[in-house]
Amino acid sequence: MNRNVDMAGYDGGVWNMVFAGCTGAPASHCSNQGGLPITNEPTAPVVVEKPFIAMDGSNFKLMVPKPEFNKVGHTPGYNNHDEIDFSEVYVASDKDTAAVINSKLDQGLHVVMQPGQYKLEDSLKLNKSGQVLLGMGLATLIPQNGNAAVEVGNVDGVKVAGFLL
Repeated sequence: MNRNVDMAGYDGGVWNMVFAGCTGAPASHCSNQGGLPITNEPTAPVVVEKPFIAMDGSNFKLMVPKPEFNKVGHTPGYNNHDEIDFSEVYVASDKDTAAVINSKLDQGLHVVMQPGQYKLEDSLKLNKSGQVLLGMGLATLIPQNGNAAVEVGNVDGVKVAGFLL
């Protein structure tokens, strides 16, 4: 199925509106006489969706979308992701300490954090390229000692998403 999704039905908003890579969005204009200011960029320079979990039969997979450049519209068939088997994922609970989670990250595992309040005695440290730290259902990271909640080392492709800090 080929869907050409556009903004033809857009009928306004409140405050300044920004559209990037949206077909059919209103033209850019500045208005100080009753209209809403609109910025319309014809392409989104870089788009990276957040990781998500999917099922393959009875097995879970961590899906990690790849960056898209100069994007216009949606991704047809949404086939732009890497699949990670859950054998490479640690599922944390709010009973886990930062030390436990960091030991899993040090092993090169990706970490999915269940909903809850994580009282972290230390920062969660991601030092492996391509590592994913994904919070589900408003996982809340609460540093206990004035430390950062998350530290990302000098590595590429790390994804951190889905948290309340």
